[in-house]
Amino acid sequence: MAQDVLLDYDDIKRVATTMENKFTDIASELKQLETTVSALLKDGLVFEQSSPALEQAYQAFSKQMNESSANIKVFAQSFTDIVKTMTDSDGQIAAGVRSSSNG
Repeated sequence: MAQDVLLDYDDIKRVATTMENKFTDIASELKQLETTVSALLKDGLVFEQSSPALEQAYQAFSKQMNESSANIKVFAQSFTDIVKTMTDSDGQIAAGVRSSSNG
């Protein structure tokens, strides 16, 4: 018989935690990069018109990256919610079976 559902709660929780931690790392790295690029465009790659345009473009790119990377946290929360929902459902099924068995 094929196995239609398999849930390894510990593995799901582990992956969700890893994703949350990586999101924090990514957010920090993106902020550092934005600061580094901004400093470069003020002190090491300076053009009257191009540098402000490059900085504005990089800030828009950085914003998009931050918004996209935030989805990592959303997925992690989804995995955590699945564990909670399935655990609660399992408990409800068990309670229903016990209730109907006791007549």
